[in-house]
Amino acid sequence: MFTVDMLPAGHGDALWLEYGEGDRRGRVLVDGGTGPTYDVLRSRLAALPPADRRFELLVITHVDADHIEGIIRLLQDARLGLRIADVWFNGWQHLPAEVFAPTHGEMLSALLLDLDQRWNGAFDGGPVSVGDGDGPLPAVELDGGLRLTILGPGTPELATLQLVWEREVRDAGLEPGSPRPALDLLFKTPRLGIPEYGVGELDVDALAATDDPLDGSEANASSILLLAEFAGSSVLLAADGVAPVLRTGIGRLLRERSEDVLTVDAVKVAHHGSRRNVHEDHVGIVRSSRYLFSTNGAYYHHPDREAVARVLVGDEGEDRSLFFNYRTEENEVWDDPELMERWRYRAVYPDPIPAGLRVDMS
Repeated sequence: MFTVDMLPAGHGDALWLEYGEGDRRGRVLVDGGTGPTYDVLRSRLAALPPADRRFELLVITHVDADHIEGIIRLLQDARLGLRIADVWFNGWQHLPAEVFAPTHGEMLSALLLDLDQRWNGAFDGGPVSVGDGDGPLPAVELDGGLRLTILGPGTPELATLQLVWEREVRDAGLEPGSPRPALDLLFKTPRLGIPEYGVGELDVDALAATDDPLDGSEANASSILLLAEFAGSSVLLAADGVAPVLRTGIGRLLRERSEDVLTVDAVKVAHHGSRRNVHEDHVGIVRSSRYLFSTNGAYYHHPDREAVARVLVGDEGEDRSLFFNYRTEENEVWDDPELMERWRYRAVYPDPIPAGLRVDMS
């Protein structure tokens, strides 16, 4: 079996992957959503037998709050007895010289050091990155057989964090790479603590053709981008990746494999379906029958109609499915029989609401 659960993570991402059978079943958690997502993660882990509360890998793709806050809370909950074989996260010490991480990244880094957690172990403690060359893309096979190929970021994307994040860290009264002050700040931030327990008709072609500016976020550009493969099934995990980095990583993989198009069983669409991240330059070289949108539409009203339209126009396949882990005003426009017939797709929503959504890759 190989499944991806889009947990109800607010406007963020929390993807729970499971693969294998019986005693060989493995788990990977990619991001932890906003702070309240911790409650979902804790409930799911608490339902497991204590000896089975384990992740083969925890990936924090980048330092935005809607990906990292739930993890910060989860790692403080010693009562769960959670064991994590390795954590992939690019903190301050993994960035090029003179580059600094943002405040949430400093907090998470301090927690990992305080817990003596294995961190970027698959990369000998170095950055999770494709580097700055044209050599083979790094790939890691986890216990149980899940293969992860790194598509981004590269050294340039990690380096450009400096201009934005040094100011934020220092404005918060921290020195980059100083764990104790970062933990002190975390413990003074109530929302990151843990509780005590006891439409209308759409012109899809026109939407897809709009010319939107590219996402210029340095944090999003540094997202860890992954291709996860198991037992002949695959899912592209695009985090909040920006279009040029996605295009470069996918292009390198296609050259390595002597292929023109990357065919996968599912795509977790970049940046919750933002029109500034989903562009034809990388959508056009990916084919899939499943597209996953992780967001409740808060704050930024994702997914953008332009992004969904580019997926439909860019991938000309049949019998495609759009998976949404919430039903919202922004996405229910795609629950339209005429649109589904015209563009050969189906829209899938959670039931009950908002319980997240499982997508079976096998």
